[in-house]
Parts: sequence; structure tokens; C-alpha cells
Amino acid sequence: KRPADEVGVIMGLLKQYMLEAIDSMERDQIRLRFLGDLSAISPELQALVDRTNEISSHIHGFQANVCLNYGGRGEAVPEDLTEEGFSSYLYSAGIPDPELIIRTSGEERLSNFLLWQCAYSEFYFCDTLWPDFDARALDKAIIAYQSRDRRFGGVK
Repeated sequence: KRPADEVGVIMGLLKQYMLEAIDSMERDQIRLRFLGDLSAISPELQALVDRTNEISSHIHGFQANVCLNYGGRGEAVPEDLTEEGFSSYLYSAGIPDPELIIRTSGEERLSNFLLWQCAYSEFYFCDTLWPDFDARALDKAIIAYQSRDRRFGGVK
């Protein structure tokens, strides 16, 4: 958890940014959308979010998204179902979520692979083609993984 004074500074900067954005959105044809659980921000900031949404509703230009307190799993699960309940419907039910996903061949996308399960996975991308991915390449990926600070969505 962040200290209260740090949160205050961040919220102040967000307010300043939003006021500047509101002043320029229509002129620059920029749609601004806030995604996430906004209940954690002050009513004043929530009102500014509502204002940007209203302005954005009639702009057809560039789309900018700001994610605050956002969690894809929370967004995907209906209120009458838990994350665990949702996971039980997946092909991977009963198998732990992957800690490391290695993507070979120089591709840097998921390609619809384990979208739910990889929420807290670490990713390793390499140019090696799958048939050539050997023990040495695996060791390199594991060493890279071991050097990471896993926070599972938390902050330090």
C-alpha cells in the first residue's frame, strides 16, 4: 500500500491532468476514457471522469484510455460468480496459473493464449523458433524469470 501523502500527490497530479485534458479534448479531438474501479478516487475526481466521458461521447478522434484500479478478471466476472468459479469452467481447471509464459519466434503478443490464466504471469520473449528452443534457451528464460520481482498486481 502506498503512504497517504504519496496517494495525495498522485491524486493531485491526476486532477491537474484531467483539468488540462478537459480544456483540450474537443480542440484536439481526443476521446478520454477511464477504466477500472473508480470508487477509490474522490468524488471530485469522479465528477471530472464523468465530465470527460460526456465530452468524449461526441468526439470521434483519437482514443486515449487511462486505467485506474483496473483488474481484467474483476471486469470479466459477473457479480453472481467468483473468480474461482469462473476458473472452474476453463480447459485448465484444477491446474495452477502459469508463473512464466515463454513466447518464442520473436512474436510479442499472446495470440489469444491463456488470457485469463496469465493475469499475473511473467512473460519472456525470445527470437528463437520453437523447434530450436533447447535446454540452453530454457535456462536463459528461467534466469531472466528468477531476476524479476513478482508482486502479483501489488505495488512496493
